[in-house]
Amino acid sequence: MSTARVRWKDRCVYRIVSIFGWWCCRLPKRWAMQLGKGIGILFYYLVKKRRDIALDNLKIAFGSYLTTSKRTEICKASFINVGKTCIEFLRFPKLNAENIWNEVSVDGAENLRAALVGGKGAIVFLPHFGNWELLSLVYGALIPNRAKAIAFPIKNTLLNTYIWQHREQMSLKLIPRKRAIRETLGALKNNQAVGFFADQNAGPEGVFVDFLGKPASAARGPAVLARKTGAPLLFSLSVRQPDDRHRVYISSPIHVKASDNLEQDVEIYTTQMLAQLETYIHKYPEQWLWLHNRWKTQLSR
Repeated sequence: MSTARVRWKDRCVYRIVSIFGWWCCRLPKRWAMQLGKGIGILFYYLVKKRRDIALDNLKIAFGSYLTTSKRTEICKASFINVGKTCIEFLRFPKLNAENIWNEVSVDGAENLRAALVGGKGAIVFLPHFGNWELLSLVYGALIPNRAKAIAFPIKNTLLNTYIWQHREQMSLKLIPRKRAIRETLGALKNNQAVGFFADQNAGPEGVFVDFLGKPASAARGPAVLARKTGAPLLFSLSVRQPDDRHRVYISSPIHVKASDNLEQDVEIYTTQMLAQLETYIHKYPEQWLWLHNRWKTQLSR
């Protein structure tokens, strides 16, 4: 495919998304959430590959504890949550540092501030739960100009700029993945909080820990950086409420105590982070991103 055609396709995708986003911002919230629900249901029925992955993940996590019909119900509700999250993301331009609190409440804001008192910054372990995109705005509003997050740029540069502008509109700054180590160390040195979305499969380079009853490859970065820099670890997520408002939870800071065994330390503290996620998954199973192939990488025998 020619470069010119790729660029033409990129421009078309960008314009469709931006026009659709402009329209979503003009809908009443109730209508927008109904639209998000409809998109989630449509995605559930049309994208068989992702539906099958989600159902397989649910079977791994819950096995015979839940009936097949219950796992299917959770799967469908998870797709609906993704649909609503997408529409809410497109409506981010409606939010600012004042009115965001009409949509969001926070439990543990004092924990974030306490973590930064030590002057070494904070490393925030974030999962794809509830409306995970909302966390960029919440942290930007809670600690203006002191929050950053690692992000993967997408190939469509126009769409990437559009998405990053939405995420950064409340002072949080994104760190491109290829500059993650250097810029994260700099941010921590400047006593900032850095968020890592670290609940997905990390491939063969990850640390293998038990997650929902089965070994899973998890990102090493948060625990390794906390051990190296002395920055405390925080766990944080957003829980969707029945009225489609959101409750953000921020855990108490965990201060990593380094031993002589790096691998053991990474495993211990990564397990602690994922154990907190497990608690929320059991409580709100429909709010985690089941459609990701979480257990794709397995330990070689």
